[in-house]
Amino acid sequence: MSIDLSQLMLPSISPEGLKVLDLIASPEPDIKRLGKTILSDPTLASTLIKYANSPLYRRANQVSNVPTAIRILGLKSIRSAVAMATMRAMTEPETAVSRAILNHSLDIALLSKLIARKTHPELADDLEFLGLIHDMGMLILNQSFPEEYQTLFTRSIHDNISITTLEEAQFELTHDIIMAAISERFRLPEPYVDTLANFHIHKPSTSLEQRTGHYSCILDLAHHLWPTVIGEDECFSEVIIDSQERLGILLDLNENQLLEIVEEARVKRQPID
Repeated sequence: MSIDLSQLMLPSISPEGLKVLDLIASPEPDIKRLGKTILSDPTLASTLIKYANSPLYRRANQVSNVPTAIRILGLKSIRSAVAMATMRAMTEPETAVSRAILNHSLDIALLSKLIARKTHPELADDLEFLGLIHDMGMLILNQSFPEEYQTLFTRSIHDNISITTLEEAQFELTHDIIMAAISERFRLPEPYVDTLANFHIHKPSTSLEQRTGHYSCILDLAHHLWPTVIGEDECFSEVIIDSQERLGILLDLNENQLLEIVEEARVKRQPID
């Protein structure tokens, strides 16, 4: 079954969401205009407030309005709220497969941010966003071909076969290719696009100084830790280029630090039931 991008149900970002992404990408974002734009999209406003109240950001008091949410999250994390609102729209009506993909994306976003906080705090928001959107291509394939994708998704779990291997055999393309193709919609900078397009096929990492070294290494490590957080029986199979041992060395993380990240992720994760 050979398909091309014209056959796919690609994500539709709301007009307000696109304005938000453009404002965030501008050299001097207008915070007041940003707040007004978010408030004009009830779904985006609700998602932003929920994001600010998640365990990763939660303060002593509940966040109940958009200006406070913007102040707590910062500009980069607002991108994640736009992506999350878009992804939730893509899962309607929700299925077991779409829920599993969305929960995986949330888990990898959380793990990536926790790893970055210990290793490169200045990249924590970037890694949260990359973790959240890295498998959006899977949601697109599932939305476009639900019966076929459910079959291969189930097979990936039961037979421990890489999801990208099964996608290539079924559709003659992978979710990484799809994500690269739609990257312009999310105003992604080139290093993000490189990371997402080559996530399952990049060369083994030799240094964090490579073009997207920090991004790839942290995303890879998040995927190694993910089964420990949720249990291996629930995980679909993916190709992860670098070993956990190698990534620990490159990122200068010892076993105790990795255990701390896993335990914090278990406490803070909020799966969609």
